[in-house]
Parts: sequence; structure tokens; C-alpha cells
Amino acid sequence: MKLNPCLEVAAPEQNGGATRLLVVIASYGEKNLVFLRRIIQTYLSMPMEVEVIVISEAAKNLGSEVKVIVGLPSKDPWSLPFAHKPIFVEKLEQCDLFIYSEDDIQVTHELIKAFVRVQNLLQPDEIAGFLRYEIDQHQKRHFPDVHGCFHWNAESARRRGASTIAEFTNEHAAFYILTQDQLRRAISSGGFLRPPQEGRHDLACTAATDPYINCGFRKVLCISALDQFLIHHMSNRYAGQVGLPFSLFQEQVKTLMDISNGTHPASTLCKTESKFLHRKWSKNYYEKPCEDVLNLMPDDAKNILSIGCGWGATEYTLKQRGANVTALPLDSVIGATAARLGIEVVYGTLAEGLTSLDDRRFDSVLISNLLHLQPDPGSVLEQCIQFVAPGGTLIIVGPNFKRLPILIKRALGHGDYRKLGSFEQSGIIACGPRSIAKIFCRAGFRLDVVKWWNEPDWQKGCWIKYKKHLGWLTGENWIIRAHRLS
Repeated sequence: MKLNPCLEVAAPEQNGGATRLLVVIASYGEKNLVFLRRIIQTYLSMPMEVEVIVISEAAKNLGSEVKVIVGLPSKDPWSLPFAHKPIFVEKLEQCDLFIYSEDDIQVTHELIKAFVRVQNLLQPDEIAGFLRYEIDQHQKRHFPDVHGCFHWNAESARRRGASTIAEFTNEHAAFYILTQDQLRRAISSGGFLRPPQEGRHDLACTAATDPYINCGFRKVLCISALDQFLIHHMSNRYAGQVGLPFSLFQEQVKTLMDISNGTHPASTLCKTESKFLHRKWSKNYYEKPCEDVLNLMPDDAKNILSIGCGWGATEYTLKQRGANVTALPLDSVIGATAARLGIEVVYGTLAEGLTSLDDRRFDSVLISNLLHLQPDPGSVLEQCIQFVAPGGTLIIVGPNFKRLPILIKRALGHGDYRKLGSFEQSGIIACGPRSIAKIFCRAGFRLDVVKWWNEPDWQKGCWIKYKKHLGWLTGENWIIRAHRLS
């Protein structure tokens, strides 16, 4: 999508007329007022025709140059971000660029120019996007949006002119820019002027991601000049607690550049994301080592296969204990992170990975939080257990869909829980120890451990004596270990 030359963000004397920029900032409460005032001054000092509007639940005194619109789109206070959409529609023909932002996002004039420059290179359905960073007490950068199930699409790294782009599955950055043409197309799609609702993201985040998710566009990041597309989340509220530190993030970007240059494979193991509200029960790419899992791993297991490896923390812990660990990674970007830890990584789809390992056997095979995301978990399990050597073990971890709260919500047809019986609608097969045990028995395994964990606090207290009997009704997860008979 080529932008009109008059949209080049420069001083008026360079382009024959200043770019017209509309900025709508969502600001709830007063905790971010110091950031908000700083942000407003930055926008108003830019060499463009800038109009700043703040949407809020209450009146705010922000000076005569800023219009404050008070009111919530619905009774839910988290619906406030949706209030920017009708304003964009009203101003469609009056502006060239449209910015939506939360009230603690720092943006520079250079960043807007970078957007225009790269947007000129992109395809009609691609929008140049941004990624948030935060700064911790040691002045180190962190990326709060890189966590959980969110990851780079390994196959998305590609060239656009002199730039290299890639797609990250977390569309939210509390900020976006649209051109007039993009906004017009978003409105025409029918997905922009939606009433407040949530889906892949929560309510507030949905309002900031609708252009990418519901309007026919895709958010892409310019990884060859990524520093120009990073925005500071000034509150730094998650720094060091949620997300990835800069060093690990930088390694992922380097891997993507290698993929684009043809020096690293581009592959994805299998489906890892559910269709459930907020992507619940999707695979976590950054799983931390779990003592319950590690304690079930036999001490004499010297050759271990991990199927569905993320960033390699569990695998590295097993390696430190003296084991040789081979992994089929979730994709070839996160797999490179594990490889840097000394893990033997086999890239490819699940079928390709299992084929390449066909003549190998392992003392133990680990599958963590992956089977329920497969359309036929039984078939996948039957393929994986062949790699367990005689006398070896198979350890599987999964979410407990038999928990009492889930059973009740399913029975009542509550929200997305009514979809759990359909893989097409939920992206989940509610498998568990009982269904898996049947496959073990047919394959010559003996199930010797079934453990329920992440029980609620009340069960750990006065109800502790009932833990053995109530675990399957209350534990959030299960772990099973099966032993292959010689």
C-alpha cells in the first residue's frame, strides 16, 4: 500500500503542507497523569498539524489545546478504549494519520516517520506495528508482551524492499497508527465499529487490536530496524516480572533475520494456540521448570526426548543433572533459544521431527501441555511412545478439564465453556489421564503415577486429608508417568 506523497512526515516546507495527525488517548483515573501530560506535549511539539483528544471516565484539566471527552461506551470501565473508534470515524476525512494510544506510551516524531517509510513498502493487508518495552531499576530493557503463548511466526520473516518484516502473535501494544486509507478500509470491513467485547484479548486490549484481528489486516514488525518501532511503556509496571529481557529478545530477532537470509530453517512443530477466550490453555512458550515434573524424571534417565520444547528452561535443568536432552521445539525461532543452551534441537513439523528420530530410543520422553491442542491427541501419543526404550518412562503434563468449576461451567453453557466439546470451535480436545491410560495399556506400558497439582489454597489447608480423593476435581493440572515394560 503506497501512501500519498503528501503523507511523508516532514516539515511543511519539505512536502508542501503539514501532515494532519489525530491522536486519541485513553486515560482512566489519575495515576498516569504525569505521563499523560508529557505525552501530550511531545505530540503538540511535532512539526505537523496535530489534534489531541483524551477520552476519560471523568473530567481532566489538560490545557486549552486538548479536548477531553468524558464517558464510557458501556458500564464496564475497561470499555473506555472503545470510545476512540467513533471519533476516528467522525474525523476520517479531516486527517492523514490516526493514532490510538493509552496514557503511558511514549512516542516520538521519528517513530511516526519510520511508520510512514516502512508502510510504503508493505502489502495492502499489512500494517506496520510496534512493540512495547519497559525499563527496570537497573536500566535494563524488558519486553512485557513477549510471554506465555505469544511468539514469533517463524515462517513470516520476509523482505519488503530494503526492510525485513516478521509477525508476532501478540497484536497488543496499547498503541497503533493507521493511515486514512487503512482506517477507511477498517470501517468498511464491519469489524472496526463493534460494541465493546473481548476475544483473543481482554476488553481493553481488544479495542487496540481490532484493526489487525477483525478488519482484514495483519500487524507486521520491521525487524531489520526494530529500534525504530519500539515504544516505551512509561509506567514500567511489569519490568522484570513479566516478559523477556532484551538479550533474549535480541537473540530471537537475530534468528528471524537468519531465517530471512536463508541461513536458518523456518518451521513450526504443530498447532499451539486454542480458540478459547483470551487464548486460555494455549501452550506456554516460556514454561518454567516444574519440580513436580523434575521429581518424576528417573535419576538414571540419561537420554531424554522433549516433544514441544519452548525456550528450553526445563530441558536445560535436565541437562545440568547430567542427561543428554534432544528436543522437538515448538518452532525454529524458540528452538534456537534452546539450542544456545546446549540442547540438541531437531527442527521441522511434528511428523518431520518424529521421522528424523525414527531409529532412536530414549530413557524418557516428556510431553508438556501439548496433547490437548491436537485434533487427534491419541494418534499423536501413539506416534510418540514408540521412542521410549524398553524399561523407559513417558511423562505427560496437561490441563485438568475435569475440575469442578469447569464441569459446572460446561453444564451451564457458560461463555466459551460450551465450546469445549468441539475442537473446531475451541481448538481443544479435553483429554486426561483416563483416556490416555487406555493407549498406554495397549502399547505395553504400566501407569505408575497420576498426580494432580496447582490445587487451590483451601484444599492445601483444612481439606488436606481429602487431597487424594479431591485432586481430580480441584487440581488445575495433571501429570502422569508410565513405565514401558521390558
